[in-house]
Amino acid sequence: MGDAGARPRKPGHLRILAALLAFTVLPVRAQSMALPAELQVPLILKILTYDRQFEAKAKKELAIGIVFDPGDGASSKAAEQISDTLFKFTGKTVKKLPLKYYLVEFTTAGDLEAAIRKRGINVLYLCPGIAKSLQSVIKISQAQSITTATGVPDYVRRGVAVGIGVFQDKPQILINLPSSKSEGSEFDASLLQIATVLR
Repeated sequence: MGDAGARPRKPGHLRILAALLAFTVLPVRAQSMALPAELQVPLILKILTYDRQFEAKAKKELAIGIVFDPGDGASSKAAEQISDTLFKFTGKTVKKLPLKYYLVEFTTAGDLEAAIRKRGINVLYLCPGIAKSLQSVIKISQAQSITTATGVPDYVRRGVAVGIGVFQDKPQILINLPSSKSEGSEFDASLLQIATVLR
């Protein structure tokens, strides 16, 4: 029998996420993304598994579209970094679903919708440099129940559902609750307890 004052144990997967947040050492450098790609990607993939609608939305596979502005050097570089990091997950699954990813140049909303249909994309990762197109992307994501994620904290304040930021030199999970609900996601309360939730 446990001590009366003992704290309830976190489920295994939540302990892993909490450990990722607590023990990640951040590099000291300025960048448009709050965290480098190699630290963001594992966190975002883990966060997605806390969506109770994950399997229903993903269906046969987790297909991530990395959306960037081809005319913006920083945006293209960030897309390449996210792509290179996702490449390391080749052959791995997320909640038993295979993971695929695609680089998606944002030129027009119509082209983005065509890429989503062609590739079966069900998550959009939004790179730095697409601020001017953000509302167009969010309109599509909410109409088609596609989860949005980013490493740019300001994008979460502007309507992206999931983001990774930094607080007191530690990674910070950001959830825009109204946006996530508009995209058809239902994040578990255990995740919301350790996230910064925008309501």
